[in-house]
Amino acid sequence: MRKSQVFVGVLLLVAAVLVVGCAKPPQQEIDAAKAALTAAEQAEAPKYAAEAWDKAQQGMNAVNAELEAQQAKFALFRSYTKAKQLIADASNAANAAKEAGIAGKEKAKNEAKAAIDAAKAALTSAGDLFAAVEKCPRAKRAKEVKKDLETVKGNLDTMKNQAADLDAKFAKEDFFGAKAAADTLKGAVEPIAKDLDGIKTKFKCK
Repeated sequence: MRKSQVFVGVLLLVAAVLVVGCAKPPQQEIDAAKAALTAAEQAEAPKYAAEAWDKAQQGMNAVNAELEAQQAKFALFRSYTKAKQLIADASNAANAAKEAGIAGKEKAKNEAKAAIDAAKAALTSAGDLFAAVEKCPRAKRAKEVKKDLETVKGNLDTMKNQAADLDAKFAKEDFFGAKAAADTLKGAVEPIAKDLDGIKTKFKCK
C-alpha cells in the first residue's frame, strides 16, 4: 500500500472521528419533544391522566440527563445517538399523555353528569314521596309524623340548593368535585326517601 493511500486513510478516519465527536445536540427534536409535553399539559394530563403524565415527565427527565452527560464530555467524544432515542421515546410518551388527558377529562365529565343526574333523580323521588305523605290524612293525624315532616321539608329544601350548586361545579369543569358532591347528596337523600316510603306504606298513603 502506498504511503499516500495510508495518509488519505488516516485523514478520513480523523475526519470521521471529528464529525462524530463534534456532534451537536438534536435541537429540533428536543424542541419538538418539549412542545409535545406542553401540549399534554394544556390537555390537562396532570389532572386527568396522572400516570401517563408522570411517564412523559420521566421521559423528558431522561433526555435532559443524557444531554447533560454528553455536555460534560470533551466535544470530541460527545455522541447524541442515545439522546435521539430518548427524545423519540419522550415525544411518544408526551403524545400519549395528551390523548390520555383528553380521554380522561371526557370520562370525568360523563361520570360527573351521571352522578348529578342520579342525585337529582333521587331528590325528585324523595320530593314525590314527601308530597304523597304530606297529603295523606292518616299520616297527618300522627303527631310524630307531622313533626318529622317539618324537619324533612327543611332538609329537602337545603338539598335542592345543593343540587343547584352541582350544576355550577359542572359548568366550571370541576368534574371531580361535582361527582363527589353529587354522590354525597345522593347518599344523604336515600335514607330520607326510605323513611318517607316507610311512612307512606305504614299509613297506606296513595
